[in-house]
Amino acid sequence: MPQTAFLASTVYTPEPVSPGVVLVEDGRITAAGSRQAVSIPSGARIVDAGDGVIAPGFIDIHIHGAGGRDLMEASREALETVSRTLARFGTTSYFPTTVTAPQTDTLAALERLAQYIDEASARPTGAAQPLGIHMEGPYISVKRRGVHPVESIVEPTLEAYRHAAQAANGKLRIMTIAPELAASPEVIAEMVRTGVRPSLGHTDATYEETERAVEIGARQVTHMFNAMRPFLHRDPGVIGAALTDSRIKAELIADGVHVDPTAIRMLYQAKGDDGIVLISDGLSGTGMPDGLYPVAGFLVEVKDGICRYQGTLAGSVMTLDRAVRNMRRFLGIRSDQALRMATRNTAELLGIADRKGSLRPGADADLVVLDSELNVRAVYARGVAVTG
Repeated sequence: MPQTAFLASTVYTPEPVSPGVVLVEDGRITAAGSRQAVSIPSGARIVDAGDGVIAPGFIDIHIHGAGGRDLMEASREALETVSRTLARFGTTSYFPTTVTAPQTDTLAALERLAQYIDEASARPTGAAQPLGIHMEGPYISVKRRGVHPVESIVEPTLEAYRHAAQAANGKLRIMTIAPELAASPEVIAEMVRTGVRPSLGHTDATYEETERAVEIGARQVTHMFNAMRPFLHRDPGVIGAALTDSRIKAELIADGVHVDPTAIRMLYQAKGDDGIVLISDGLSGTGMPDGLYPVAGFLVEVKDGICRYQGTLAGSVMTLDRAVRNMRRFLGIRSDQALRMATRNTAELLGIADRKGSLRPGADADLVVLDSELNVRAVYARGVAVTG
């Protein structure tokens, strides 16, 4: 197939280039840069975004569902619905995230998710691509469990962890774990040894317990500020460690509900442009009207765009395009600074920056066309236009 040249007033690679061009062939980027520096081949198909801008596709490492479907279903229909729904809002890569559930349900979901990830990697379909699995629980604090069912929370063991990792068939990439639990250090060490990223979350860990986990190899926290020991001036806890330890990257739900904009500003002042990874923590109600939506066997109410279960915040229905717009508004930062928190930062954290998160030769052609206010105009997932 001939190359396609995507033109825009600005191309974020993620650094801004104006006017810019991205050349795509067979689902991969062959060149990206200014129109003065990149030569468009004769015969190339032209896609002109006019006064729009082009950014890398967003990457969501914490997402439970969308389009009315819950990822714990792990059926082909549910997964394809989630993949199509996310892509409409600019998310072109994601990590299906499980929730704490009975072991048999979790293992079955892991097996089906792993199979779908293999299948999706081989066939670009104009939908978001699942890259790996994020397990949120069951090795979490009962005290900081949020809406995770208490009856399914268990103490970690190496044997149980290895059983889950085996069910995921090499696709487990992230696990949220409370580092203060008795066997957590041993399990975290095993995760690091086998290439799975420990994410410290749903935790009542002290500062010292958090730092011990970081010394073992933990490098991120799950939904910063939420479901974790609160910061006190004589008891800084996991929040104090995340704010002051440059080795730790912070997931953030930037909807202005889970975290007040003032706290977001404090986080940004501590972590800067490269220390924050935007996530949605999206549930099955994402992309849907208010109502009741399933999450691993129970129903969450979405009202006025806020998710709650029995009065407790329960994930979100925010998409990453809105998170990026919010960050620009909350912090008064440039578009490229906000965009990198949903693209390059995430790719670098997961070690996939060679193919995701930036517009560079050899990377997958995951492109989001935005207007000047960062609203999504069009999306291309591995070079295929997203529709619907």
